[in-house]
Amino acid sequence: MFPKTRLALGIFLLALAQQGSCQSTRTPVQQLLRDFAREYRALDIPQLEYDYRDYLRAIPPLAVLDQREAFFRKYAQQTAALDTSQLTEAERSSWKHLRYQIDLHLERCALEKQIQSGSTMAVPAEGLYRLPHGKALYRFYIRYSTGVHISPDEVYQYGLSEVAKIQAEIQAIRERAGLGRDSAAWLQHLNAPAFFLTERDSVVAGYERIKTQVLAHLNTLFEQAPDAVPDIEFMTWPNAGPYTPPGMYSSADNNAYGTAVFQFNFYGSRHNRRAMDWLFLHEAIPGHHFHRFTRKNTAADHLEGLWFAGGTIEGWATYVEYFGEEMGLYRDDWAWLGKWEWDLVRSVRLVLSVGIHDRGWTKDQALAFWKANIPNQDDIAEREITRCTNWPAQVLSYKIGAKKIFELRAAAQQREGAHFDLKRFHTRFLTAGNVPLEIM
Repeated sequence: MFPKTRLALGIFLLALAQQGSCQSTRTPVQQLLRDFAREYRALDIPQLEYDYRDYLRAIPPLAVLDQREAFFRKYAQQTAALDTSQLTEAERSSWKHLRYQIDLHLERCALEKQIQSGSTMAVPAEGLYRLPHGKALYRFYIRYSTGVHISPDEVYQYGLSEVAKIQAEIQAIRERAGLGRDSAAWLQHLNAPAFFLTERDSVVAGYERIKTQVLAHLNTLFEQAPDAVPDIEFMTWPNAGPYTPPGMYSSADNNAYGTAVFQFNFYGSRHNRRAMDWLFLHEAIPGHHFHRFTRKNTAADHLEGLWFAGGTIEGWATYVEYFGEEMGLYRDDWAWLGKWEWDLVRSVRLVLSVGIHDRGWTKDQALAFWKANIPNQDDIAEREITRCTNWPAQVLSYKIGAKKIFELRAAAQQREGAHFDLKRFHTRFLTAGNVPLEIM
């Protein structure tokens, strides 16, 4: 044997020995998670498309669905057979997450097989209601988008109750402004030039001031130190138009800027002052930016990155909006009004989504409900109704996600009593990772 050959063989045998040693140190659940993640990636199963039309057109043939179903059934048996009595807290969390995803994907396989086996029909443009399995598919979309087991009727009734509650908050602000009974004067006042910034640099400077204020109050709700929070830049949303949302967050590893970025809508060279406090809390700190960097500072298990937990991520960003006063913001009625104006939009979207996909509302019915409940925002009605129609249940992730986090918090308070620590609760939530709320 030549020396080079002997050397190569030695390296190969050493690698095998190291691999075997590594596998022997893994616990059964760690090995199961690793094997599942490897095989799952090999199957190249796509995430559920937000747009139901794209999703329906991309459902694969029955043979592919049979292969996926067999894969999930195999791991359903393996997870059920696993001895969980000796699992660590982290392992138990990962095991529950895996069980959740297996059950969810088996439900998806069953629905897709029913759709593929049924009669061929054109994909309707008005939502899921008119599909043979549309109502069942909408229920699946709810669970997939929110991570919460909640029925369409529960969503609908919660939406109506939130609309009424927020309208009362807005009416109280109107009364304090002396415009409680003069709707025309109220709307004229809301559109006064004083509420809008028209210089880009003024908007950026405003967000910098808000950032400074929030960081100064961070320790009222969080264990993390302000100097541990990575910086975030502010810039206009490129090519924003009339249908562009108010703002968007982009992490440093998901953009070409080299830093985290909060892009704000400056369409028409106008930015609403009333929206700035809540929008910063949602998109930046302690919303998406804070959530993102705290997750990156934790050890991810093998399931991290396989799925997107919309209810957890958008629910968190919506949840923290309610703590503006604690974070040094919402110092006047107008900042609170900005929060309530957009909260009203999100609440109306709950009702619209269920109305369109579970109750068969037409576009005219949806528009009528919008106009009856949201004053001064007709300019975005078309955008929001189209979004509710094309993306079943995605709009639920904000309010339903926040609702569930408040419920988790209340349960922790009841369980821990005087020992409950809100800062610690927030840390545990943030570091849990991309985990659906149903098992959080």
